[in-house]
Amino acid sequence: MQYKLLKMNKLFFSFLLLIAFGFSSCETDIDLNAEYKDIPVVYGLINPSDTNHYIKITKAFIGDANAYDLAANADNFNYQDGELTVEVTEYNFDGIFVKTYLLTRTVNEIPKDPGIFDNSSNVLYKFVEPNINKNSTYKLKIYNKTLEKEILSETKIVGINVSDVGSPSTMQIIRLWLGEPYTGLPNELSITVTPNNDIGRLDVTFIVNYDEHYTLASGLDSVPKSVRIPIGDKLAFGTKVEWILSGSTVMDYLVKNVPNPIDIPYFSHRALTRVSMEFNVAGTELSTYMLVSEPSNTVNQDKPSYTNIENGLGIFSSRTKINWVSTAGSPSFPINLDSETIMKLKSLGLGFCFGISATSGHKCNQLP
Repeated sequence: MQYKLLKMNKLFFSFLLLIAFGFSSCETDIDLNAEYKDIPVVYGLINPSDTNHYIKITKAFIGDANAYDLAANADNFNYQDGELTVEVTEYNFDGIFVKTYLLTRTVNEIPKDPGIFDNSSNVLYKFVEPNINKNSTYKLKIYNKTLEKEILSETKIVGINVSDVGSPSTMQIIRLWLGEPYTGLPNELSITVTPNNDIGRLDVTFIVNYDEHYTLASGLDSVPKSVRIPIGDKLAFGTKVEWILSGSTVMDYLVKNVPNPIDIPYFSHRALTRVSMEFNVAGTELSTYMLVSEPSNTVNQDKPSYTNIENGLGIFSSRTKINWVSTAGSPSFPINLDSETIMKLKSLGLGFCFGISATSGHKCNQLP
């Protein structure tokens, strides 16, 4: 018999999402005469940046009714209260026991989005720990009291810091354009990360930040806004992972995705602030799970399944996110973009500007 897991989208997973906690399982190629077999489906990602940690545990199901009708009843895929004992145990870098967390069963603490599966009761198992140790291993044990069955898994914790971003540095001025706005050329920005601590995949987003200002007559306060430019995800092979971001990619994305000023009531200008980046990171087990779950690009559509759950299906791994925030610039020029890049941004016709210097060429002019 084959069991089909609902696939997780690519990282940034919005990582991740990436993480919807709506994960369940149903069965395909079913032998209706076969004896029912309990197959737990486990989905848990420990994020060292979180305090509350959740694990989704459901079961594959079979029945005589239509699969959609079966999925509409949460009793078909949720274990009953008291049926499972769930614990996570921490072991330090040397394999020495540190602590055991006994998880509590929660219902609708995180609401489940509408879909095929019944969302009236979203059951998650939870433990609380604000200080997840990135050098430890966390072992999951699920015990089914009725069947006297153990389901086991373990994961290391992804570890990444802003200091692991080799380039650009937080003190670096970002240069995305060379020369005059209309006759110059785009410049390339190299973004590098040194992967460590069980990192299997990284996804990076470049963020252009600005404050949107309105006319004085409107009485409206300025609003901080941003444009998130996806650069892509890469597997963490070797000692360095690198992305190349072209200035033309940034300019084209802004033109296509920033609303035209003429369509915004009371618009005055968009004052640029420092650009930033966001890195979403997946553990090696999660990365492998995502790789195997990706659609096949070959004629052969049969792909191997992957799970790191003993006596079950699913994934138990780690993920995290870091924000790269620049401190470049000076009190008189508090931005991490160079003047030629700012002039190019101003030329896009989107109302971008920076500063109040009359001689800069990119001065912001507040409309009355």
